[in-house]
Amino acid sequence: MTRDSQLPRAARLDYTLFLAVTAVLAAALALAREITWGPGLSGDSLWYVTTARKLAEGEGFVNGRGLTYSGWPPLYPLALAAAGLCGVDPLAAAGPLNAVFFGLTVFLAGRWLRRRLESRLPAVWAACALAVSVPLVDAASWVLSESLFLLATLLALTRADDFLRAGKTRSLAAAAVFGALAWQARYIGAIVPLFTAALLLCQWGRGARPLRRRLADAAAVALAAGLPMALWMLRNFLIVGNFTGYRFLYEYPLPQVLRDMGGIAWDWTRGELPWSAAAALAAATAAALLARGAARPAAARRPAGAHSAALFAGFALAYFVLVAAAAALGYSDPLMRPRYVTPLHMPLLFAGVFALDRLLSRQRRARPPAIAGRAAFGAAAAALCLWTAGQAVLHAPRIVRANAGDPAGDLQPGYGALRWAESETLRYIRENPLEGMIYSNEARLLTALHNPTPAVYSGVYFYEDRETYLNGALPASPDAGQQRLQARLDAAPEGAWLVWFNDAPRDNMVGYGEAWLRTRSILEPQAVFADGAVYKVRRGAAPRANPYRAALEAAAPPVESGEWRVESGTPSLAGGELVYLKQPCTARDMRGRFMLHVYPADKAVLPAARRRKGYFFANLDFYFPEYGVVLDGNKCVALRPLPDYRIERIETGQYTPAEGADWKTSLRPPQAVESGE
Repeated sequence: MTRDSQLPRAARLDYTLFLAVTAVLAAALALAREITWGPGLSGDSLWYVTTARKLAEGEGFVNGRGLTYSGWPPLYPLALAAAGLCGVDPLAAAGPLNAVFFGLTVFLAGRWLRRRLESRLPAVWAACALAVSVPLVDAASWVLSESLFLLATLLALTRADDFLRAGKTRSLAAAAVFGALAWQARYIGAIVPLFTAALLLCQWGRGARPLRRRLADAAAVALAAGLPMALWMLRNFLIVGNFTGYRFLYEYPLPQVLRDMGGIAWDWTRGELPWSAAAALAAATAAALLARGAARPAAARRPAGAHSAALFAGFALAYFVLVAAAAALGYSDPLMRPRYVTPLHMPLLFAGVFALDRLLSRQRRARPPAIAGRAAFGAAAAALCLWTAGQAVLHAPRIVRANAGDPAGDLQPGYGALRWAESETLRYIRENPLEGMIYSNEARLLTALHNPTPAVYSGVYFYEDRETYLNGALPASPDAGQQRLQARLDAAPEGAWLVWFNDAPRDNMVGYGEAWLRTRSILEPQAVFADGAVYKVRRGAAPRANPYRAALEAAAPPVESGEWRVESGTPSLAGGELVYLKQPCTARDMRGRFMLHVYPADKAVLPAARRRKGYFFANLDFYFPEYGVVLDGNKCVALRPLPDYRIERIETGQYTPAEGADWKTSLRPPQAVESGE
């Protein structure tokens, strides 16, 4: 008989209702971003969505451009494809599906903890903490496999713990099945069945099963989880020659990996005391109302075993070691480490819950009550409640705002950002579908959000490959980007399209800006917008003037110093272009980020969010490949458009993150200099 079954019926119903409401609210929080701006979309998300579409159409594991799906296990696209079979586009179904996975995680975790814990308060706190957890809510807000992986991990570990306590075969079978599903959701999910098998094998103390039985239990879990993955990995090897799909290798040392993960952990714990205290008071009041209809007397209760806390703490440690090792060996994309570390949150929270429950149980049994012990318990409980409430009060708006493309936000917006939802270029394409060959610097985005049936997509990149970009190197020829695109256009069929998005995400950076594209006689502009343009390939058109060469030739005195020179195209600075010139230039000159801060004369033209944070300038930072070209092999020219409002001054320069500022200069309109402003 479980503790939950010994509670009064009214108390059980109250707690179940509380969990149901909490789970629904958690799902609603995960959906908050999608309701306004659509789900969060990363490059991985587009693979999942387009592959799910092809699965629903019966074409197998390929994406919208016919590329083999192998870099991720198959479970998540299969789940999305199930929606496609029901007539719902996988992209539209992904957000609600992730919200359901997240809500189920909160509900099932709360129910299991209530059966395993002596005190109700820690179980209530744990459900609230999961529902407002920044990492978990953020993961559920994106079209990624984390929510499914976390649900499978929760079920695998809790069933393994149930088996260790009661020895029921059905619990062992469930642990094996859910461990297999966790592995099928993420390659790193291998840690779930492997840890479970090791746990079953390494039992000790009173009640431990004989070695032969432990070996059989561990082997059953490992084989049940490993067989489906072995088939999938064999398929990968036969198709792409690699068991886990084609992957880039990254060069990041272990100390840097650990520092990054420490920064992620610190980001989870931030909070402000006044707001947190108010939310904690509300949570404590709700817990007190739920505590009516008390269970057995304290003396008759038996606290939960310490092995449960050790189980979840051990899993968190094993998972952390695996992630750190993968990152240090180069198999982890450094940009995705927050995603990799997210699954640590739940097991660490569970370990804390069990520790808190044991502390509370001991204080109840103390005769006479120990004042110091009660004070320690109160301090621990208050700290946990304050931290939990701080997550909800401070970070929920940040999560909801993250995908809106808020310039004052600090989260990666991805492909589901407001800028894409309100993109004039995308709206034009939706209203005027393109057919045939389509080139684009955001081919993945078009594949997921546009996806006309007759279209064929081809990505356009500046770097020879993404590994070259991530290692900070440029192609051997500085103007290889322009040459490669020109070669692609020369070979393009008559009537092909080029869809260009300004300020595309960095991993799709190319060596030419929108202004350079307008100089190509082979491209005929069909529609030009603030965020991009649509061109059609036409043969035999009259050549256009090259504004970059014109800027270089107009420079007086000639640019020969080997230092960057910055000039303004208009005396007032407003509405013109900044011209960046250097001759000769090298690959290193183009690698650093260009700092460009524009201070308007009227600060009211800046977004209110920036002014509230004390930023009284427009941040127009950029990389050279976005707005610059290389002429004659060693002459660098960049043309950066400026806002059309009255400008007080401009601060610009160049820096590299590891080395700091390379150079810096200021520009002011002549009238501002004369007046001494």
